[in-house]
Amino acid sequence: MGTLSDSFKTPEVRKKILFTFLIVSVLCLLTIVPIPGLNYNAAAQNLYNWGEMGTILNILSGHALGNLSITSLGIYPFLVASIVMQIVVLAVPKLRALSQMGEEGTKTVTKLTRIASIISSVVFAALYCVNMRGAITPKINFWLGIVLCGLAVAVGSAFCGWCVELINTKGIGDGLTVIIVAGVIRNISSELLGLYNHSIELGLIPAITLIGAGVIFCAGILFLVILFYMGEKKLRIIFSKRTVGMKQYGMQNQVVPLKVAQAGVMPVIYTLVVLLLPSVIIAMAVPNTDYAWAEGFKNFVTSIGFIPTFIIILVFFTYIFAMMQFNPIDMSNQIKENGGYIQGLRPGKATSQYLMTLYSNLNLADNFFLIIVCVVPMILNFIPGFGGVCLGGIGMILVGGGFIEMKTLLENSLKMEADKAKQAGKDKKRNKYSK
Repeated sequence: MGTLSDSFKTPEVRKKILFTFLIVSVLCLLTIVPIPGLNYNAAAQNLYNWGEMGTILNILSGHALGNLSITSLGIYPFLVASIVMQIVVLAVPKLRALSQMGEEGTKTVTKLTRIASIISSVVFAALYCVNMRGAITPKINFWLGIVLCGLAVAVGSAFCGWCVELINTKGIGDGLTVIIVAGVIRNISSELLGLYNHSIELGLIPAITLIGAGVIFCAGILFLVILFYMGEKKLRIIFSKRTVGMKQYGMQNQVVPLKVAQAGVMPVIYTLVVLLLPSVIIAMAVPNTDYAWAEGFKNFVTSIGFIPTFIIILVFFTYIFAMMQFNPIDMSNQIKENGGYIQGLRPGKATSQYLMTLYSNLNLADNFFLIIVCVVPMILNFIPGFGGVCLGGIGMILVGGGFIEMKTLLENSLKMEADKAKQAGKDKKRNKYSK
C-alpha cells in the first residue's frame, strides 16, 4: 500500500497508473460489445462445443469469449505472434544482431512483432469465422455476416495487442501481465456464481459455507504466492578502492537483491499459450465433430497427458526467462571488470561457479513452487466433487505474481522520477553558481 500511495503522490507515476486503468477499463467495456452478424444462441452453442479449451480462452479474454464480444480472442493472437517472433529473432542471425543494437534495433523488432500480431489476428479471426459459419443470423446475407464477423474479431484482437504496447510505453509497463491479471480478476465473480449454482442443490447454508471455505482457501494460497514472489537472496558485492591523497576512488559497495522467482509469471503464460495452440486451431477449424481425436484436443486440459506436458514446457520456459533476467556468467564478468568481488569469494572462476550454483538453486525452487501450485489443482480435478478447480493454481500464480510484478514496476518508476528530480536539482544548483 505504501508503494501505491507514493505512486499517486508523484505526478508522472500517477499519470501512468491512471492511463493503465483507462486502457483496462476500455478493454472491459469492449467485452460487452457484441460481434455483428451472429445469432447469439447458435454461436453460444458453438462455444460450448469448444470444451475446456474454451474455458481457458474465456478467462484469458476477460470473459469476452463467453459474451461473444468483438474482443473474444483477447490478446491470445498477440501472445502467439510474440512467441513466434522471439523464436525467429533467435533463429535468424540478422534479426538477432538487430535486437542487440540498442534502442533503434528494439524499435525495429517491436515493429515486426506488431506486424506479426496483425497477421495473427487476421488468421485467428478467419478460423473463428469458419467455426461460426453456421451461426450467422438469417436476417442478413451470409457472406456479409461472415465479413462483418471476421472484420470485428480481427480488429478487436489487434486492438488488444495495441493496448499491450500502449501500457508498455505510456503506462506502468508489462502490458501482457496487467491485461491477463485484469481478465482473471474479472472472471472471479462468474466463477463464484457458478460454484454457488453448482452447490445450491445441497441447501443455502451448505452452499454459502462451501463458497466461504473456497474463498478463504484461495486467499491463503494467494498469500503464499505473494510471499514467494517477494522472496529475495541478497548478494553483497565489495568493490576495491584506491586512495590518492585525501580522496578514495572506486565504486560503492552494493547489495544486489536476487529474486527467488526470477522468471516471474511469463513461464506460466507462455506454457498455456503453447499448449492451447493445437486445441484452439482444432476447436475452431473442426466444429461439431464426433471424431475422438478432435474431442481429445478440445478437452486436453483435463486429461492425464496434459500434466506431464505442462510440467516439461513450464520448466523449459522458467529456465529461459530466468536466464534472461539473471545471467551468472555475465554478472561474474561485470563484477571482475569493475574490480569487485563477492564477500568470501575470489573474483573469476570461484565467483562464476558460486553464481551458477545460486542460479540453479533459485530456479529449482522456482520450478518446484510453480509445479506444486499449478499441478495439484489439476490432480484434484480428477477426484469426484473437486471438478472445476483444474486452473485454480494457475489463476493464483497469475494474480499473485502479477501484483508483485506491478509493484516492482511502480517502485522502478518512483526511483526513476526521484533520480530525475535529484539530477534536476543538481543542474539548477550548477546553473546558479555558473551565473
